[in-house]
Amino acid sequence: MENLTAQRHKKTRIAYVVMHLANEPFLALFTLLSFILRKDLQATTLQLSIFATLRPVISFFSFYWSSTIARKKESLLKNLIGAWLLGRIPFLLFPFFDNVWYLIFASAMYQLFYRAGTPAIMEILKINIDKKPRENLFSLVFILGFLESILLGFFVGKLLDFHSSVWKYLFALCSLVSILSILFQRAVPLPKQQKDPNLPSQTNKFIQPWKDCIYLMKSNREFAIFQWGFMIGGFGLMLIAPALAIYYADQINISHHELTMARYIWMGFGVLLTTGIWKRALNKLDIPLMTFFIVFGFALFPLTLLFAQNSLIYLNLAFFLYGVSQAGSHLLWHLSGTIFAKENESSSKYTGVNLLLLGIRGLVGPILGGFLSHKLGPNFVLILGSITCFSGMGYLLMIRKKTALRPFGLN
Repeated sequence: MENLTAQRHKKTRIAYVVMHLANEPFLALFTLLSFILRKDLQATTLQLSIFATLRPVISFFSFYWSSTIARKKESLLKNLIGAWLLGRIPFLLFPFFDNVWYLIFASAMYQLFYRAGTPAIMEILKINIDKKPRENLFSLVFILGFLESILLGFFVGKLLDFHSSVWKYLFALCSLVSILSILFQRAVPLPKQQKDPNLPSQTNKFIQPWKDCIYLMKSNREFAIFQWGFMIGGFGLMLIAPALAIYYADQINISHHELTMARYIWMGFGVLLTTGIWKRALNKLDIPLMTFFIVFGFALFPLTLLFAQNSLIYLNLAFFLYGVSQAGSHLLWHLSGTIFAKENESSSKYTGVNLLLLGIRGLVGPILGGFLSHKLGPNFVLILGSITCFSGMGYLLMIRKKTALRPFGLN
């Protein structure tokens, strides 16, 4: 039995590391897609708003997918591999298309299946790897991914500036490399799974996931506080999403290289220098305080960006601050399901709630941000996004004064 457990642990670790390192070049390029849409294809504010809305709104569909996983654990691996493949296939066709709407469609496919596959990944980690080594692995892979991103930052931007259409071929190549990691995913063994005894029986495929969400929020106060804190702070980021591409391309008129240096290298430094600190904070800080510090960095990001009109040093500083907060947000958001779930409880239902609330705030934030950018300019939207994040911090402090809570990472 110990041999089988060790084998599952080893193969899961290898697959998880390989799939993320193989995917990092694709993911790094994907983060530049809104800028490419504006800079190279002259996408309109409406198109940028739709693009920014896709990521959170698509989470609604991912939410239903994850609800199915919670009840059919035997399909975890098929779900992961299928989602990984379907999310990347459209990018193989980029050399043949330079249409804004096709890029938006490809982005929608990726966002749908990236989010849909996340609950399966986290549940597989929960099943095959114990809590402490699981959190260590998650942190390690996150750091390795940003180390890879930093290395990419030195030449990807120059390549994109060298020829106006080279991004098409880079996307096709990087998506192919990412797809090949499926060979390692297929090798992950899973023990026979028992039905989650804490999950109500499904009576209606459309309504039941919402009932599950309400049940979890009512029955777990700490989980509810965590979600509302992220809801307010996350809305601020959703609000500024369409304004960012307009600000970069039109307001400060930066090159691909300048943006990739900020996004890949300076944001990468922020992640690398603080991931270990955030990981320790998971076991020492209570939920409101942990989320407060994360949202604080996000609040400073758009304010610091405004000074980039005077010097690009502030562009790099803004992305460094964003990287600091993103390190904490990534750990907290992705690991929350495995931390809140009890030993015999499915983590995917908690991750599913993350997806649902992400989708709800995404229905309003990007569209509102795009409209305000068109009417009042991106600078106004950046300030409003920062104010919204500061409001989230105020809520978290108020809740913290009223409620005594344990450190987040301790069960």
